[in-house]
Amino acid sequence: MLDKVTVYAHPACPMVYPVLEMLKRSQVEYEYINIHEDYQARAKVREINHGDESVPTLVFADGTTLTEPTSGQLEAKLIALGYHVPLIARITSRLPQIILLAIILFAVLRFVEVI
Repeated sequence: MLDKVTVYAHPACPMVYPVLEMLKRSQVEYEYINIHEDYQARAKVREINHGDESVPTLVFADGTTLTEPTSGQLEAKLIALGYHVPLIARITSRLPQIILLAIILFAVLRFVEVI
């Protein structure tokens, strides 16, 4: 397993919560840096992402990066690094998708009920 992961992000990004949840629940040590409060971090994110401020951007101790990773991409990376990703981490990191699916399913069922 590697040392600390650096997570560059900002609180307004909806994908920060799922990423942080997977890291926490997989017992990965990380450092969260808000690029809206740290100019050097913002410049680093731009450097990594060819001028874009795409977040979350994760930097691993081996120098590899992931930008705006899906839950599956982050899970695969953590497993490749030797971390165990428990089921609860897989579920909580996918909460936005689960909630959206539930809303769509509810709307479809309501629509079918009306017809």
